[in-house]
Amino acid sequence: MATKKKNWLLYGANGYTGKLIAEKAVERGQTPILAGRSESKIRSIAEELGLPFRIFSLENPKEIQNQISDSFLVLNCAGPFIETAIPIAKACVESGVHYLDVTGEIPVFETLYSLSPKALAKNVMLLPGVGFDVVPTDCLAVMLKEKLSKAHFLELGFTGFTDLSRGTLKSALAQLPYGSKIRRNGKIETIPQLSLKKVIEINGRYAEFFAVPWGDVFTSFISTEIPNITVYSSFPEFQTRILKLLQPSIFFLKNSAILKGIQNIVEVIASGPDKQKRKKGEVLLWGEVWSEANSKRVSIRMRCLEAYEFTVESALAAVSKVEKKKFHAGFTTPAKIFGSKFVLEIPGTKILS
Repeated sequence: MATKKKNWLLYGANGYTGKLIAEKAVERGQTPILAGRSESKIRSIAEELGLPFRIFSLENPKEIQNQISDSFLVLNCAGPFIETAIPIAKACVESGVHYLDVTGEIPVFETLYSLSPKALAKNVMLLPGVGFDVVPTDCLAVMLKEKLSKAHFLELGFTGFTDLSRGTLKSALAQLPYGSKIRRNGKIETIPQLSLKKVIEINGRYAEFFAVPWGDVFTSFISTEIPNITVYSSFPEFQTRILKLLQPSIFFLKNSAILKGIQNIVEVIASGPDKQKRKKGEVLLWGEVWSEANSKRVSIRMRCLEAYEFTVESALAAVSKVEKKKFHAGFTTPAKIFGSKFVLEIPGTKILS
């Protein structure tokens, strides 16, 4: 008797990104199991798309294991990931199920990395960051390392964000009071928000960029072993002004009650970009490496889909590769497991220089 083929489970299917991924999966003939905490929201989406669904929270490890054990993979799209990634990943390790997510949060990468020995023992892959965080920048970093094998410094940057989803905003708020992050001599360091900036030209456009606590400060070190890493992003001028005005009071976001209150407001007012903005949008990226202070620099410019459109495509591409047995046990990064050209498999990605 033939063994029934295992399916994959999409947790957080009622979120902005999760629903987009579910819709695209159905368009391509896939039937993921939708899951989340809100029965009314998950049921509504599952019935609309004709997909199976499950309802479970993340408080009980055994319950999570029971709900995911018949899947070959869990794709976690439920933010803030600092709250959801660890319980799901631990359950995946115990159940022999691969774990993927679309996080960009450095603390999440760090904690998942600490689970690598257990994942290795269970032959489970932990692959966070299969969305816009961090696929294009991770692949760009490895492309640059392939061009300059002795690179000692890496800088990455991107511009072109449209509106942000609820989950992204809530995650960003939670990280704000802890400053920006850079890597120096192999160690992650904290610097004040908006304290490190530079003007960069991409495809004829000049913009002011600020160092941000992007996931690559952690993951690109795993992918390239380059010890000095800074990631920059540009913001609309009004957002920069607001961030500067908020600087003196950002500390209060360390208070969980205050943070939760503001996140509840975000839940009401934020919605993410509409379809027109997603289809028209694009992101421009750049990366540069060098070996010593005065040595020749190697750079690459790249263009890709709007961030949420990219995330849908890259997450489903990653799921497809794992389904075809493209994995290795333990913690890894998108470029490390799928190669630096993985980003070029995503529609709309183009090397500019």
